[in-house]
Amino acid sequence: MRYQDRLFQQRHDAILEAARQLFREQPWDRVTIAEVALGAGIGKGTVYKHFPSKEALYAQLVLELSRTNLDELRALHAAQPGPQAMRQGIRRAFAQMLADPVLVQLCLLCDRPAFQERLEMPYREQFLALEHDYQALFGQLLADCLDARSLPHADCQHLLWGVEACFSGVMARIAS
Repeated sequence: MRYQDRLFQQRHDAILEAARQLFREQPWDRVTIAEVALGAGIGKGTVYKHFPSKEALYAQLVLELSRTNLDELRALHAAQPGPQAMRQGIRRAFAQMLADPVLVQLCLLCDRPAFQERLEMPYREQFLALEHDYQALFGQLLADCLDARSLPHADCQHLLWGVEACFSGVMARIAS
């Protein structure tokens, strides 16, 4: 990797870490790009070289968290039978939400259609791909839990919607 690329990545990571730290100290919607820049030890204009908007910064944080969670769920699924992986994954998700309610608020913001419509196309595409990956994984977990019992696709979809509604409800409750 070229020196300039490494330097760019280091600044990118510093921006995200500064934003995470500031969000722990004050409400995310009150944090300014200038404060993030100061926390990262760079100029405000440099932040905009990495993120075209404050919303893009929010989206990147949520996308990274979601990818990490998805990777952990996949590892659980690979290491344990479906029902155990499903239980442990749900418990872990609830514990993470309780541990960081500010991030939960940010996740809820990023999940709103109006928010995603304002994002640049690459971010919207990443959210869509992530949603597809989560649905595929939970569909597989659900199939593993049902074992040999077969359900029509529509019924499985309804169960997945129920799981999603449960998570959304818990997130809204924690965020409030």
